[in-house]
Amino acid sequence: MTPDEIGRLMAQAAHRAFTDGEAGDRAAAARAEAAILHDLRPVRPLAPDSLYTLILVLLCAAAAVDAASVLGMAGLRALSPAQCVLVFSALLAGACLAAVACTRAMRPASGKNLGPLAWILAPSLLAAVVALAFEGYGTGGLVNEGVPCLKAGLCLALPTGLAISLLLRRGFILNRSAAGLAAGALAGIAGVAMLELHCPNLKAIHVMVWHVGVVIASGGIGFFLGLASRSRLVAR
Repeated sequence: MTPDEIGRLMAQAAHRAFTDGEAGDRAAAARAEAAILHDLRPVRPLAPDSLYTLILVLLCAAAAVDAASVLGMAGLRALSPAQCVLVFSALLAGACLAAVACTRAMRPASGKNLGPLAWILAPSLLAAVVALAFEGYGTGGLVNEGVPCLKAGLCLALPTGLAISLLLRRGFILNRSAAGLAAGALAGIAGVAMLELHCPNLKAIHVMVWHVGVVIASGGIGFFLGLASRSRLVAR
């Protein structure tokens, strides 16, 4: 039973109560109660937020590793141990924040919406780490070398975002645009992690623009898809 149907039943009961007088109040209330409770079923409670957060982070990591295994791990071999620690620690921190934002979107009144914070903070942290760990800011070949990485990152982010959205549907999402932003940011982080494993181009400008840009683009796509789905729901 939808909220609109419940509203119509309550309006009909109120109308009968006014038209029948006080004698009809009790009968009208009983009819409304019977109609509302007729097909109500208890829902399955959601698992703890920590479990969904862990599942989402593992999904992000699995997607990145699987895709990089197919494309090749040239990027991982090019990174020094210190660069590996810095880059993948930043990716893990961003993924955890985005995953928490996703789990909060699944539960009404679960706390502050963290979707925008994850979308802004995750790429900012990655960019800061890249500036610290990498060198090279020459713009020669920037576009020709970078566009394939952006495409590859988004090609992984889109199906990963779809998988995340299917998991989020187990909850009750009220703010679909915020949920889309969080899911898109998390999927984008999966795309960046894949690129760091695969792409051997360690120029700082390349990674900051094209690798980190996957998170920004993916989050934006998720936001607008969520906004569009919310608009269709309202139109109904």
